[in-house]
Amino acid sequence: MTSIAALFSAALGSYERDELVAAAAGFEQVLAADPAHVEARYKLANVRKEQGDLTAAESHYLDVLRRAPDYAEALNNLGAVHEMSGRPSEAEARYRESIAQRVDLAPPYANLGRLLQSQQRHDEAAALYRRALERGLDQALFRHLLDAVSGASSARAPAGYVTATFDAFATHFDQRLVGQLAYRVPRDLVDLARPGLGDRALDVLDLGCGTGLVGEALQEAGVRHGTWIGLDLSLPMLERARQRGCYDELLCVDIESWLSGAAKAGFDLVMAADVFIYLGDLDGIFRSVAACLRRGGSFVFSVETCEAGDWRLLETGRYAQSETYIARLAQLNGFTMPGRAATAIRSSVPGGLYWLARE
Repeated sequence: MTSIAALFSAALGSYERDELVAAAAGFEQVLAADPAHVEARYKLANVRKEQGDLTAAESHYLDVLRRAPDYAEALNNLGAVHEMSGRPSEAEARYRESIAQRVDLAPPYANLGRLLQSQQRHDEAAALYRRALERGLDQALFRHLLDAVSGASSARAPAGYVTATFDAFATHFDQRLVGQLAYRVPRDLVDLARPGLGDRALDVLDLGCGTGLVGEALQEAGVRHGTWIGLDLSLPMLERARQRGCYDELLCVDIESWLSGAAKAGFDLVMAADVFIYLGDLDGIFRSVAACLRRGGSFVFSVETCEAGDWRLLETGRYAQSETYIARLAQLNGFTMPGRAATAIRSSVPGGLYWLARE
């Protein structure tokens, strides 16, 4: 007979591979044998939350907390369920309880801070981020969030902030963004630029490739392979991109640093889906992309949009660029703009899709 420890280990393996249906079945098997298994109950609650079954997730988190009232991670995640269910006052209470139980646990500070910002309680959010910094928690994350809520104008998000964000999100990225939020930016970018890609094999550079959704969209659109390279700061994201089998090479690097040393005129297509939300100033990126593209090559990307100025660091911690800024950079770097489309990047966030062609 399989031991409970072995059942839990197998279920945990499924969870870490983003096999949520198998993970749920595994954790339920553990709980059938041992209903008091707190970790299996907690993990099952996480699965249900990630699957969008908030009622079941809440029930399981409450069961965990009946058995382990000081379980700070469960309190934080229950707060997230309350927030996702449209119950902000309950979410705030759970986040505060989580912080009280574990003053060194970073997620409830970030979750509570963002909730306070959504309620225009910016001073309270800033004070909370300062508390997190004073306790030595995730300096890159909380410094960036503090800059955003305080109106500071750093030109890019810290690499550590981006890496930590996507390392934590990698396992459930596709499930959350594509499955629950109907995220279509990679496919929409490929559709926008498809008339200019032709039928020949293309050498492609995917900036911030994540789990490989751009590569998958290119394959599904019938774009022929030359050499396809993906760059990302997150190793877990790159591992999921590797599993898709779209790329010839995947590199864990900072895209600006890598581009500065890239071979001249080495690519036919450079793509960046939801990458520039972590960069404000795009001058250097445009120069480097122009240098690494062949004549007639395409630069295809998305941005969140702002109306005033060139770019802004938003209260969300993401960056937005204006249409006039993108148009000016395109002209300065020898691009025409054969395609542009306004779109909702995610959850009604205003954005733009651009297809630029190298003259």
